[in-house]
Amino acid sequence: MKTVILVLSVFVQALGGSSWAWADDSAMAATLPEATHTILAGVVKAVSWADANKGTESKIVVVDAAKKNSNILVTSTTTLWDADEQAITLDKITPKSHVNVIYFTTLEGINIGKSIKILK
Repeated sequence: MKTVILVLSVFVQALGGSSWAWADDSAMAATLPEATHTILAGVVKAVSWADANKGTESKIVVVDAAKKNSNILVTSTTTLWDADEQAITLDKITPKSHVNVIYFTTLEGINIGKSIKILK
């Protein structure tokens, strides 16, 4: 984080700015905007798990009540839960499962799953 601040400070100086301000990482984090999350309820239409040989990533496609498909990237930090709120493995999420998904969308438009919970 301090490297980014240094580069930004040098850039500001190059533009004629004269103020140098340093902040530790915790103070800087308080000023950054929080990522907004979206909650999606729907039915799993398709599941594809990562394959290193093919260079693919783990993804699910969820269809909501309006029949809209949403592609959700499943990462190592995505938490997976069953209906009893017990942690599960990837193989428990199957097509036709009813799920609630919490995800955020990157600036590039990629939906990254934060949490996927199978519903009863």
